Amino acid sequence: MRGVNLDSLIAATRGRKRQEKSLQSEHMRLLATQAGVLRVLDTGGYKQPLLVVPDGPCVIEHYADLIDLLSADFRVVCFDLPGFGFSYPALTYDFSVIQTTEAIIEVMDLLAIRDASLAFTCANGFLALRLAKQYPHRITHLVLGQTPSFTAMRQWNERIIPNILQVPYLGQAIAARFARQFSARWYDTALPPNSEHKSAFVAIANQALKAGGCFCLASLVQGLKRTDDSEFDEVSVPTLLIYGSRDRSHRHTDFASLREHVPQAEIITFTGCGHFPDLERPQIYATHIKQFVSAA
Repeated sequence: MRGVNLDSLIAATRGRKRQEKSLQSEHMRLLATQAGVLRVLDTGGYKQPLLVVPDGPCVIEHYADLIDLLSADFRVVCFDLPGFGFSYPALTYDFSVIQTTEAIIEVMDLLAIRDASLAFTCANGFLALRLAKQYPHRITHLVLGQTPSFTAMRQWNERIIPNILQVPYLGQAIAARFARQFSARWYDTALPPNSEHKSAFVAIANQALKAGGCFCLASLVQGLKRTDDSEFDEVSVPTLLIYGSRDRSHRHTDFASLREHVPQAEIITFTGCGHFPDLERPQIYATHIKQFVSAA
């Protein structure tokens, strides 16, 4: 069994009752997939589906304002990925890009969604790229946030992620033991100094972690490390990248490098915004999504 599965063992101790307590909205439910039991919020209806996945340590609750803004135009499906928030990973789940993208397709199948647009950010953007490459008939548009080329993302990992988190088993144990500290430190790095959003973001993340939520950072890092750049090449689906200019973790990142994978990608800068353009400026972010999806 691979080292990354230690996170699955840790999550298994949390129990189903903690997941059930996290279903605090009539639109939330639990879906059993091969990758684990996932917590899903589905606004329902017959509008065009838009899939959103939180960028850990953020959870579904961080996205409440954005979901409200988008639900007038889309059937919004927002779900914690396996190993994050209240989506507990299965023991056989290895946190690979391949298994995770297949889990997303499984969510679409279980919800009878034939095709959808995706709004994914940071490392999750590579899941969106692989989905668009492997299933171009099911993915209509990509809206990415803070996602450069995979080469640039590897360089980012080397600068930002502690080396010890890349060690199987040990990395998982440390990340689990210090999840709240890693979470708070991440918001310090990702947001501009004196950000008005920091206290609320940290509070929501801490509440989820205290209630039994996951933040399997080490497994995510190790899963990406096992991935080949070719998984994301030659994506032809219409793609919009939005990035914040004051994300201190990405101050050396060239976001135009995304065009190595998507040559036709449209790129927009949110000046003065940090790592979370979708959460820091939800109104303008939602406007760009609506315009892009309707025009592309």
